[in-house]
Amino acid sequence: MRAVTLEDIAGIVGVSAKTVSRVVNNDPRVSPATRQRISDAIEQAGYRPNLAARSLATARSNVIGIFVPPAGSHFFSELVRSAMRACREHSYNLALEEFDGRRESAADTYRQGLRQLRCDGVILPPVAGDDMDLLDLLDQDGVRYVRISPAAQLHRSLSINADHARGTAAVAEHFWANGHRRFGLIAANPGVASGRIRREAFISALMSRGVPLEAIEIVEFDSLVDQWGGADWSLIDLGRLGGRRLLGAETPPTAIFTYNDELAAGVVAEAQALGISVPRELSVAGFDDSDAARLCSPALTTARQPIAKIAAMAVAALACEPQRPYQAISCPVSLVVRQSTGRAPISGC
Repeated sequence: MRAVTLEDIAGIVGVSAKTVSRVVNNDPRVSPATRQRISDAIEQAGYRPNLAARSLATARSNVIGIFVPPAGSHFFSELVRSAMRACREHSYNLALEEFDGRRESAADTYRQGLRQLRCDGVILPPVAGDDMDLLDLLDQDGVRYVRISPAAQLHRSLSINADHARGTAAVAEHFWANGHRRFGLIAANPGVASGRIRREAFISALMSRGVPLEAIEIVEFDSLVDQWGGADWSLIDLGRLGGRRLLGAETPPTAIFTYNDELAAGVVAEAQALGISVPRELSVAGFDDSDAARLCSPALTTARQPIAKIAAMAVAALACEPQRPYQAISCPVSLVVRQSTGRAPISGC
């Protein structure tokens, strides 16, 4: 079958091919009524833009790049899936660049990979968004970028952040309201801004209730990676290691919060292996509201951040929104209470 063309759509709607092209390219110079008629015709006829021809005509690649870590988590997998869907809606392709912030520079990774694709824009999740050499390179190349939860120079570009502090404080308040007074925290790499914010928010929320700092035992993510001693770890593996450390203390915590749900699922697995009942003897909560949270047994209490919304906003800003003053956008985070948390055991009060 012959591919549907711009001219075919124009003939169906009764407008010029140039007007159809404007709608396809998100040009605002089309009335809402005409835009809707053209969009309906495109959907019904199954028109798909010729991206190669479009790139030649517009001097754009119609490619958006995104940096991802080598070890997956729900946050990154959902971010990529959602960004891919959003790119498809805007007739863009998504190019993934693997980046290990512990071993390499994001700027070097960009030079060797995405730079060759001449991306129209790049999405920079943690920790790539805080590599100032990379930002300088992107500015030099004239490539727009959106940073997700950066730590520094927030107004250097559009940045999109979840309200990590409020979501984490809600977890701490939930623990406190259930009578817990000894706490464990598996914290992220301190170089990750969202991890630092969650750490500080968890400690601050508890200390504001009168909890002494010594009642909050902290296990560092990087120390777990070092203890594992190899490259074949998973987040659940590290969660088990962290849980073993916290639960092996002389006075173990009755409530543990982890940087993400995969770590929390590992804590639950380790507690069960040690014969510790969740939530009767130990409450566990994570962050993200991932598949791991819903599939864990018992299902995890967690702070839900709108990852799909964050990805869609980032793609829209790069694909079709005009240049605008840089700003930091904050998205709300909500507490989701499930079966992994409950009242503190009497001995823990």
